[in-house]
Amino acid sequence: MISFGQAETAAMTFDKTIHDFGGVMEGDVVMTTFKFTNTGSEPLIIEDAKGSCGCTVPSYPREPIKPGDTGEIEIVYSP
Repeated sequence: MISFGQAETAAMTFDKTIHDFGGVMEGDVVMTTFKFTNTGSEPLIIEDAKGSCGCTVPSYPREPIKPGDTGEIEIVYSP
């Protein structure tokens, strides 16, 4: 019999995955924060975060997030 154990990994669990800014006028700058928890068993390292266009800019933690710890990704939207 051969048995394989589970690989230890980091995992992100978000408090929300969608945010509706509602009606935003051109020239307005709005932001929201996505909070997450590392629900895995290894440190979580975010190597990069990108918006789908130049008007959406994410800011994310550069240091490893330990298992059980939380972090935030801030999104700034400027249409």
